[in-house]
Amino acid sequence: MTAGSHMTASNYLVAENVSKTYGSNTALNPLNLALSQGELVTLLGPSGCGKTTLLRIVAGFNAPTTGRVLLAGRDLTPLPAARRQMGMVFQAYSLFPNLSAEDNVRFGFKVRGVTAAVSEKRLKDLFALIGLEDARKRYPHQLSGGQQQRVALARALAIEPQVLLLDEPLSALDAQVRLNLRDEIRRVQRETGTTTLFVTHDQEEALAISDRVVVMEKGRVAQLGTPEDIYRRPATPFVAEFVGTANGLDAVALEGGLVEVVGWNAPVEVEGARAFARGERLRLYLRPEELSLSADGGGRSGGGSESGLIGQVTDRRFLGSITRLSVRVGDRTLVADLQGNEAAAHPVGQRVRVGLSPLAAHVLRAVPDSSIQASA
Repeated sequence: MTAGSHMTASNYLVAENVSKTYGSNTALNPLNLALSQGELVTLLGPSGCGKTTLLRIVAGFNAPTTGRVLLAGRDLTPLPAARRQMGMVFQAYSLFPNLSAEDNVRFGFKVRGVTAAVSEKRLKDLFALIGLEDARKRYPHQLSGGQQQRVALARALAIEPQVLLLDEPLSALDAQVRLNLRDEIRRVQRETGTTTLFVTHDQEEALAISDRVVVMEKGRVAQLGTPEDIYRRPATPFVAEFVGTANGLDAVALEGGLVEVVGWNAPVEVEGARAFARGERLRLYLRPEELSLSADGGGRSGGGSESGLIGQVTDRRFLGSITRLSVRVGDRTLVADLQGNEAAAHPVGQRVRVGLSPLAAHVLRAVPDSSIQASA
């Protein structure tokens, strides 16, 4: 956007051509990102991909090498963090150990010059919001990790920020506490309607709470979309393999939406394959729940025929609602998630046929070093 441009609901918080370099090291390549007002967007990626660098630039803790940050059409880039009307929650809680929970939250009011009467009403509301009304007088060392992070969230919301920034806020917590607080953060964000930018390396976390997810790879945006888009329709092999679990199969485009899958004994019709020219090398991705198994190559197969891959069950892991089976096919291992009764029919050591649903498979152009040949 330029001076005088019109701010819309879809570009409430904008990172425009933002990059960051440290000498010869590029931490963040030039990128653009726009959040709608009231939206929760997650920056997801492995360590070193640039997600925290971008968050810190938005917060004002780091200056961008190029580009700018705008909020409601206003250029924030020259402003220090304290003047950006943003609340921040860190991984390490960052509570003042010598202050009670309520005084930690009250600190935000003091910085903003909020009157005592207003702050007391707001304090009561915030502790009700985070479900810690009975813990207001406790000190950080008297609170669990999850409770401390709730207080940190309340402190960030105390100033009624225009944007809430969360940097790996759950990664130091135990698994069950993490799940509970993840849901609480989403509930609080929806109730307050605060535009939120959330950083995590946890794919399940990102998919569970986000309106949209930004998958980052080596300082670039690999894909931006809804959680379902990211999971069901990954834009690149990196996204397919980083988000969730994916079975990748080499293939080559034929005609009429058909692909030849390496090791498959018949062409397979795959949705989206018509976008590729005959002979193009492809990579077919299937989630574990999208594979079907039939014993000894008989019975059910994904395409309703005898086409498929023959393999052997080598491992089974009970995961509660499903059982994950590992199937060795040639020199690779595929994983299939099956319901209880279906999984019980396939013990370790059994020879099975792996089938797929043509509508479930997602096809992408193969990376350059893929080497397969069409036989048709």
